[in-house]
Amino acid sequence: MMKHTQTIFTKYCGRAISTIASSPLSSTVQHRWKEQDGLVLGAAFIGGYLGHALINIYKRREHWYKVKRMLDESDKRLVELTARQAQYSRAVLEETRANFKPTTS
Repeated sequence: MMKHTQTIFTKYCGRAISTIASSPLSSTVQHRWKEQDGLVLGAAFIGGYLGHALINIYKRREHWYKVKRMLDESDKRLVELTARQAQYSRAVLEETRANFKPTTS
């Protein structure tokens, strides 16, 4: 479980390089990471963050179109249902008036 947690931490935070087992590849990555300039790392972080934000905005826009279409369809069905209910109410009222026999007391 701890190894899995370290893997997740490495994947999403990028800070657990020291927990990676010593291997030629991991030591190469560690040396390259240390050689990087702060400006380059900052630019890479900001670029990745902006890319991630743009992808989320695009997905949200797609989702909003689906939600808007569902709301429009729901409003249309509600208008149709209200019209049908009004028509039914008028028919029942006319039927009641036609069959109404006043009682004389």
